[in-house]
Amino acid sequence: MSLIRTAFEPILSTIFPEQCRVCFARESDLAGGVVCEDCWRKVEVFTNETTLCVRCGAILANSQHSAERTCRNCEKMAFDRAVACGAYEGAISASILALKRRPLLASRLEWMIRSSLDRTIDLSVDIIIPVPLAQKRARERGFNQAEVIARVVSRHLNIPTNSTVLQRVVNTPQHRAGMDRRARELSVEKAFKVSSAGPIEGKSVLLIDDVLTSGATADACSAVLKKNGASSVTVFTIARAVHYRH
Repeated sequence: MSLIRTAFEPILSTIFPEQCRVCFARESDLAGGVVCEDCWRKVEVFTNETTLCVRCGAILANSQHSAERTCRNCEKMAFDRAVACGAYEGAISASILALKRRPLLASRLEWMIRSSLDRTIDLSVDIIIPVPLAQKRARERGFNQAEVIARVVSRHLNIPTNSTVLQRVVNTPQHRAGMDRRARELSVEKAFKVSSAGPIEGKSVLLIDDVLTSGATADACSAVLKKNGASSVTVFTIARAVHYRH
């Protein structure tokens, strides 16, 4: 029944538009998915002028502006760099929450992904790997939202995706908004393994997820990928959690 509902929801939404899940005052439009056009206009899309940590992509506060442009919280992270399309708030956060319900990306979100990839002109990778879901959650949901994003990235960059080489071997608890960084790190410790080192040995990996919050999941995945021979790991997400504000 859930698969039938998922298949028909996009059709029904064109006939009976939903309320915008950000302002709840206007109807969402087809291109915007579950968000209205006005709320999409307010989205903070990262550009080359956005002051971000050059390594993990964290939004930097005024007090952190420096020639180095680093947050200094990511120095021990296993990944080499993290890139995101925009801040995890407003239209972006609502769209990501909707993506966890059904495996569809709004066209505005796809445009953001492609634009962000084009902006990151030095992005050079050999293989795309989505962060795997816990088996229990994958069965309940019926799909992995990171794989949905990875397919869009793969088509745009013309780089193959491998959804089996990285596996989640521990059914970790879902990260809650109030969890601190250490709690997140402990929750994913030893949670991932590589099924076969062959596909990643000596390769530059693009690791895909929906949101980068503390970086604990991306760090754990990157560590096991590098341990099994990956030469580098770049993390790409739709959103970056906001810890600071200008």
